[in-house]
This record gives sequence, C-alpha cells and structure tokens, in this order.
Amino acid sequence: MAQSAAESDETSQESSKQILDENLSTEVFATLWRNDRNVLPTAVDYAYEQIWKQLVFAHQQKEQRLSDVALAEKLGVSRTPVRQALERLVQEGLVRSDPRRGFWVRTFTAQDIHEIYDLRCALEVLALRLAAPHLDPEDLRSQLTLLYQVRAQLDQHPISLFLQCDFRLHTLFINASGNGRLIHYLSTLRSQFSMFQVRDTQNPMRMEPTLHDHEQILLALLEKNIEAA
Repeated sequence: MAQSAAESDETSQESSKQILDENLSTEVFATLWRNDRNVLPTAVDYAYEQIWKQLVFAHQQKEQRLSDVALAEKLGVSRTPVRQALERLVQEGLVRSDPRRGFWVRTFTAQDIHEIYDLRCALEVLALRLAAPHLDPEDLRSQLTLLYQVRAQLDQHPISLFLQCDFRLHTLFINASGNGRLIHYLSTLRSQFSMFQVRDTQNPMRMEPTLHDHEQILLALLEKNIEAA
C-alpha cells in the first residue's frame, strides 16, 4: 500500500528529528569530553561514546537491561570493549551492574536528582571560592561574550551552544581551583550532571534564568566582588 502524503511527511519529519538528535548528541559529547578524548579513539572509546549518548538522550524512565551481546552487534565491535565501556558508565553512575543479571540503565528518583543537584552546587561553590583569586579577567570577558552569543540566539533554542557555554564556565572555575580531589570528584559526576542538564535544556524557558545567574557571577568576578559572585 502506498504511503499517503501525510504519512510520507511524518516519516520525513521523524527521520530529520533522528538526524538532528544524533548531531546534537555528538556535539554535546564532544563539548563535555573534549579534553579527555584520545587522539586515536579505541574501540572502548567508541563504544563508550555511543552508549553514553544513548543513555543521556534517551529519556529512559524505566530500568532497561543493557545486553553486551546486542550492543556489540549493533556497534560492530566485540563484547570486550562494550563491557569495558559499560563498567566505566557504572563508575559514572549512569549504569548499574548486577552480578547475576548483567548491566542495567540506572533510573533516578526525584530524591536522587535533588541530591545530585545539591552536591553539584556545594562542590562548585567551593570551586568558585578557590578559583576566584586566580581567574584571568580576559577569560571571564571571553566567557561573558559567549554567554551573550547564546542569549542572542535563544529564539533558535541553541542547546549545543548553551551547553558549551555552561560547561566552559564550570570548567574554568573547577580547573582554576587548583584542588586535584575536587577536580576529580566533579569529573566523575560529570555524566550524571549532564544527563539532567540535557533534559532541562529541552525546555528553552530554563535557559535564560541560568544565563542570568552566570552573567551576574561573571560581572561580580570582573569587579573583584567575590562575595557577590
């Protein structure tokens, strides 16, 4: 039976959405992990990236088993790199491992999400306090310029640029803190933070409040007003 014009248009729109989602997930992954990527990615790196994007962008509400056999077949690699990638995701809190039942997508309760945001806020406030005396005004102005670029494009819902702006700001503070353990813990939690952040940015109305908060922090730092920041 031939497709109707409406069905054909719907199929085309769905295909375009899948391409857009794939492009977006690739851009977001590159933004978040740019400094940690190998020049020549291994099979484990490839498997990790593909599974990470699936988890962060799938909006999974229920637990789902992750078959290393099925994933290896889908990704065109052996089971070993897939299992190593899944173990890394277990360490990052996106996957849980059951000795008898294998790997599962980890789901988060409202309490989990609340605790993760509280932890992020506490650690990043500490990072900001430690970093403030060492921040280069030129870096702060550059970050402010990027923020204004995002704001100018809000009507286009620039998810990738917004996440890039947000990640650069937090990375600037974290790295300037000079506290190795703080940097390590925040890096470990990065995947959990990014999962909820990606979901939040699906609503463009949530971008401006974040931009406003970041703008006030940057302006205060440029004025050497650490308490206001």
